[in-house]
Formats: sequence, structure tokens, C-alpha cells
Amino acid sequence: MADQTGQAVHQLAAALQKLADGDLTQRIDTPFVPSLDKVRLDFNAAVERLREAMQAVAENASAIAGGAQEIRSASDDLAKRTEQQAASVEETAAALEEITTTVADSSNRAQEAGQLVRKTKDNAERSGRVVRDAVDAMGKIETSAVEIANIIGVIDEIAFQTNLLALNAGVEAARAGEAGKGFAVVAQEVRELAQRSAKAAKEIKELINTSNDHVKNGVALVGETGRALQEIVEQVQQVNGNVGAIVEASKEQATGLKEVSTAVNTMDQGTQKNAAMVEEATAAAHGLAKEADALFQLLRQFDIGADMASNRMSPTAGARRLVA
Repeated sequence: MADQTGQAVHQLAAALQKLADGDLTQRIDTPFVPSLDKVRLDFNAAVERLREAMQAVAENASAIAGGAQEIRSASDDLAKRTEQQAASVEETAAALEEITTTVADSSNRAQEAGQLVRKTKDNAERSGRVVRDAVDAMGKIETSAVEIANIIGVIDEIAFQTNLLALNAGVEAARAGEAGKGFAVVAQEVRELAQRSAKAAKEIKELINTSNDHVKNGVALVGETGRALQEIVEQVQQVNGNVGAIVEASKEQATGLKEVSTAVNTMDQGTQKNAAMVEEATAAAHGLAKEADALFQLLRQFDIGADMASNRMSPTAGARRLVA
């Protein structure tokens, strides 16, 4: 009896030693004496439950390791993509900011051009009014010249009549003889004065006719200038309308680009936040993978059977086997 008890204690001690070394496959198959056999059975049952628990832990650790590996790979890829997206959005935001500044500058220049065109239109309209006034003034000058010519004609007629009267007076003075000599001298002077008046009237009439010709030419030239200015005014008005449309379009483009730039900047801020969150998630995934690897390092200390050897040797292989 003592020998059987000692043998049982020896087998139990050996099994416990192997269990302490991490061998969860250890079993006591040789029955003990009836009074101690329950200890053997309880030992085998406890070791089996411990093996099953460790096997479950190994399987869960394998799944966790596989998931952590996938999460880490996905996080790394997502981090790269997010970083690229953040860089692209940042470049887009910078480009949009530059375009917005350029369009705003173009809008300001278009407004300045519009103001210059309006000033040009006003100046052209004033020039047109000046030309019309000049045409009217020349018309009045022409009318006055005609009236002066008529007056000169009257003066010429008077001079002609005076000359005739002087001739008649000279004839009568000659008939009177010595008594009419003094009157003849006066008649001669009157006739010479009438001739000079007629000559001066003729010269003035020629000058007036020449002046009328110049005035007519001036009226024609000023009229052509007025028509040209009117065409310029109409063209400037068309240009003013086109420039106004360009100004309005530039304003709308500047406003739209400003809104787009604001939206892109908001997107850029969101992308930067997402990048930070992805970086944190990536760090957490790497930490989880390290924890899973540390857990497998602990599990390698236990022998839970040949079917779990792959799990104990390779966390990712166990994960692939479980997923399959």
C-alpha cells in the first residue's frame, strides 16, 4: 500500500513538473490505488480544461494577431493615401488661392478699364457736342457772310450810281465853262472815290466768296468729324457694354472661386484632422500587433498539442488558418 502511494505521488510529481514546464499534453494514464485515483482523474481533467483554455486563448490570439496585421496594413495604406490626399488638397488649396487672387486682380483691372471706357465715352460725347456747336457756328458764319455779300452788292451798286452821277456832273460842269470848273473838280474826286469804293467792294466780295468756300469746306470737314465721332461714341458704348459684362462676370468668378477656395480650405482642415486620426489609428494598430506578438511569445512557453503547433510558431499563419 505504501509502495502504491509512493508510486502515485511520484507520477503526480513528475506530471506536475512537466505541467510547470508548460507541457499541457501531459496525462497520468496509469490508475492509482482506488483511494487516490480521484486525484489522478481530477489532475487529468484540470490539465485538459487548462489545455482547452490555452487553446482557445491561442486561437483568439491568432485571430487578434491576424486582424491586427490586417488593420496595420490597412492603416499603413490608409495613412499613405490620406497623406497623399492631404498633400493634394493642400496643393489644390494653394493653387485655388493663387487663382482667386489672380481673378480678383483681373476683376479690379476690368473695373478700372470700365471706368476708363466710361470716361472715354463721356469725352467722345462732349467732343461730339463741340463739333455740332462748331457746325452751327460755321453755319451762322456762312449766313453772315452771305448777308455781308449782299450789303457789299448794295455798296457796289451805290458806287456805280455815284460814278454815273459824277460823270453826269462832269459833263454838266464842262458845259458851264469857267463857272463849272470847281464843280468839275469835285465831280472828278467823287467819281474817283466811287471807283475806289467799287474796287474795294469787289475785293471784299472776292474775299467773302473765298471765305465762304473755306467755311463750306470747314463745315464739310467738321461734319465728317462729327459723324466719325458719333461712330466712335457708338463703338465706345458697345465696348462699355462688353466691359461691363466682363466686370460682372469677373465679379461672379471671383465670388465663386472664393467660395470654392473656402470649401477646399475646410476640406484641407478636415483632411489634416483625418490624417492625424489615421496616424493615431495606425499607431494603435501597430501597438495591438506588438501586444498580440507578445501574447504569442507567452503562448510559446506552453505545449498544447500538435494541432496548435502552427499557432504557437506563427501568429499570422494561425490567423490565416482560422480565417480559412
